[in-house]
Amino acid sequence: MRKLLKQLKWETLLTAALYIVLGVVALVIPDTMVKTLGYLIGILLILAGAVSMICYLLREASQNYYRNGFGYGLVSIAVGILFLYKVEWIISLVPVILGVLVVASGCRKLQDVIDMKRLGYGNWMMVLILAVVNVVMGAALIVNSLDAALFFLQLMGAGLIFSGVTDCVTCFYLAKRAKGYFDDLNAVDSTFAEVVDEDGKKD
Repeated sequence: MRKLLKQLKWETLLTAALYIVLGVVALVIPDTMVKTLGYLIGILLILAGAVSMICYLLREASQNYYRNGFGYGLVSIAVGILFLYKVEWIISLVPVILGVLVVASGCRKLQDVIDMKRLGYGNWMMVLILAVVNVVMGAALIVNSLDAALFFLQLMGAGLIFSGVTDCVTCFYLAKRAKGYFDDLNAVDSTFAEVVDEDGKKD
């Protein structure tokens, strides 16, 4: 049991160390992290597409009926190449999509404001403020898409660092508690063994 707990402890510490390292990289040099992630995704897509096409070609024609492995493979390879050559542009699309969704949410709130004012109920001014904030934030995401992507990556890096540090603290705390538990258990076993030996001698 002790050996298993020790193994789990080291696995947790190694994982936590990996989180911290990735978090520091994402926090300090987010642009490098973005490019690295983009290249990895591109390579994986190309490999997956190649495997899909090869599997399609190796199967008999009767087994490929209504299968789209070859076409999906081509699309996957094309998207992977796009990732490799336009990684920053693709990464910048994520905040743009999020920005469009945020703007749409703000526009829906503006419609709610109009309805509330026309019907004459509720605090429509507060909803109007929220709607304006929604639209402004969404527009900022769309205009500064790459900066927003780097900022989100830095936030993710901070989260990874926090997760790694707290994992380390929790691991050491639990290891200390487990050591105390097993020490107490061994002490009880030793006391029980001594009592049994004394009883045996008396008999």
